[in-house]
Amino acid sequence: MTTGSQDERPRKATRRDVARLAGVSDALVSYALNGGAPVAPGTRRRILEAVAELGYRPNQAARALRSGSARTLVLAVPDRDDPVFANPFFAEYAAAIESAAWERGYALYTTATSFEPERLRTRFEEFAARMVDGVLVLSSGAADPTTIDPVGLPWVELNVSSPRAGVASVGTDLRGGAERATEHLLEHGARTVAFVGELDGQEARHRGWRDACERWGVPPGPVLDGGYTREGGFVSGLVIADSEDRPDAVFAASDRTAVGVLRAFHEVGVRVPEDVALVGFDGSWEAEYTWPPLTTVRQPVVAMAEAAVARLVGEPGGEHREFAPELVIRASCGEHGADGTAREDPHDGAPDAHEPVAHEQ
Repeated sequence: MTTGSQDERPRKATRRDVARLAGVSDALVSYALNGGAPVAPGTRRRILEAVAELGYRPNQAARALRSGSARTLVLAVPDRDDPVFANPFFAEYAAAIESAAWERGYALYTTATSFEPERLRTRFEEFAARMVDGVLVLSSGAADPTTIDPVGLPWVELNVSSPRAGVASVGTDLRGGAERATEHLLEHGARTVAFVGELDGQEARHRGWRDACERWGVPPGPVLDGGYTREGGFVSGLVIADSEDRPDAVFAASDRTAVGVLRAFHEVGVRVPEDVALVGFDGSWEAEYTWPPLTTVRQPVVAMAEAAVARLVGEPGGEHREFAPELVIRASCGEHGADGTAREDPHDGAPDAHEPVAHEQ
């Protein structure tokens, strides 16, 4: 049975309501909230108290129309077919980016997309129409600047190991990190070090592993296509374990790959590190919670996130900022006891991981 009346939603407070309660003009409310002009501290305090009492929320869409800025950034990541999408390292990276954006007064939205040129161009046009202030693109060099730049929206490319002319980018010295990881295994008695990861000849981690083997004058160990997935690492680990001439160490190109290798070794009774030492790459949270805890090359995600966001909302220009990773030593490489307590490599001569090397183009 109906009563003939309907509940009405309470009316939202307006800027005029705030002004009336605080005893000021509408303009002063706008100045206090948007920073358009100086407001006396006592007046600002009354306005903010009125805002809190009324539960006033500024109309962000209207503000964006007036200012031409939505104070919003977008993080564009690969779609679900790409293994990057599920990598814990990149989840941590995204959280650090959101924190860096929030500290500067920007909201961050994440979207998955194909990096095919026409698709990416369409997405950038959508972002521009919504008055997004800039885009962070996690494409590892796959984004085509000739299709993006004409849109006129600022963007920074993430996870880049080699700079491209005219493209602002942030990345880690992947080649140097892989070289240091491999050298660490060789320094502590490994005679052969296998590589499990992406087999592209230009892939920086593959090249770093090869550089270390050449520098030490040892023949490169087995090379297995494990990609950056647990499944690829698992299959590669089974192959290594069954090898007649099994290597005594493995460098895995990502922590996810290393986790798969660990699982395979455990299932067939290969002990880590007693039979085979293992080092991963990325420094994701899961490396600390494997058994044994995984020695890994950690990328400085917080420093990189800060640099990327600052670059995006600051001065324009094509500059690549490269950060040095750090080797975090745990039990899987066999250097210390089974408690797995992490420590930094005291012999690591790389620059401070929080100090980027800027490459002007």
